[in-house]
Amino acid sequence: MKENKNVTARLVVGLLAVSCAGWAQAVIDNPAKPKAANAGRVIASQEVLAISDEGTGDFYFKWPRDLAIGPDGSLLLTDADQVLQFDADGRFLRNLFKKGQGPGEMPNPGTAVRIGRRTAVFSRQPAKFVYFDGSGTYEREIAAPQAGGGLPNLIGHQGGRFYVQTGEFPKTKGDPDVVDSPRTIVAVNEADGSITTLATFVTRAWVVTAGGGGGMFTITSLIAVPFQDQLLALTHTEDYLVKLYDPAANRVVREFRRAYPRVKGEPLTEAEKKSGITINNKFYGRPERKFENDVKNLLTRDGEIWAVTSTKDKAKGVLIDVFDGQGVYRDCFWLKLPEAALKNLVSPGRCALDGGALWVVEQTEDGAFTIGKYRVAL
Repeated sequence: MKENKNVTARLVVGLLAVSCAGWAQAVIDNPAKPKAANAGRVIASQEVLAISDEGTGDFYFKWPRDLAIGPDGSLLLTDADQVLQFDADGRFLRNLFKKGQGPGEMPNPGTAVRIGRRTAVFSRQPAKFVYFDGSGTYEREIAAPQAGGGLPNLIGHQGGRFYVQTGEFPKTKGDPDVVDSPRTIVAVNEADGSITTLATFVTRAWVVTAGGGGGMFTITSLIAVPFQDQLLALTHTEDYLVKLYDPAANRVVREFRRAYPRVKGEPLTEAEKKSGITINNKFYGRPERKFENDVKNLLTRDGEIWAVTSTKDKAKGVLIDVFDGQGVYRDCFWLKLPEAALKNLVSPGRCALDGGALWVVEQTEDGAFTIGKYRVAL
């Protein structure tokens, strides 16, 4: 009876989304074992190049993030006061960032994406898209949706529209609590700048508010990535569940999961124990996790959706599940990378898949960053 209740609860969570009617549909339940005969193999990736800021004055790495791949295999990333572009061989091309609020300027750069030969940089505050041509020359900009209680984040670009996720700061009264933290997808038409509010997906957060102040630790996030030409693959729950969302129709067209044993939450590090929230001189510590989120990251390539799971093994690496566009569990493999790269494989925005190549942020024990490019031969 207990198991039946758990299954029912997961179904409810899987069907829970706000702002769209008629989403209720059967979730595709896959077995624990995928179809591939050689599933569960270990893929030892080979590093083909590494980008370092050592010995150069053109750029520096403070906290590289928001990795994105261009059609030509070039790499874009954001860092402190930098929007950096490298070619497919890791050669530095340019920094597109110019601080300010005038045309072509931005005070707080976000994710950059390639649109053909052009690059569009998402400026998060004030929210706008800034366009540059193939040589890095400023062209134009259009307004983006402003967020009321938190900075918006760019999901990607498809079919002439940008997709941005926004959300408000969730508030509580009294003691800290775990609450819903809705995230809404908004579309921006690059042709006329029109903004359309789309679906809302519920994430969860541990929130404390008191005396006019507040803070939060996220429990789940809306992880969404473009898939094929017109869909977004996304996840937003603690339990294993992936959805395919069609922004044009504004509806989830498919939901799927596979039988998955939950992974016990990792103990807080000493740094995490100290990184709590202080309000009115009262310290609120970060809560411990009972379980890790089942799906830590999503990557896509060639009609495949890679679900980066919470399952890790010191000898094998991280377990990655592979689904097709119909939600069928086709394959799984262990991806073996250096420890400096593995911890960012499970961090959205800190790795990017380009066919058989994986770009990933690496951080050494002394805090130095590099960007590694690995060949992933399945």
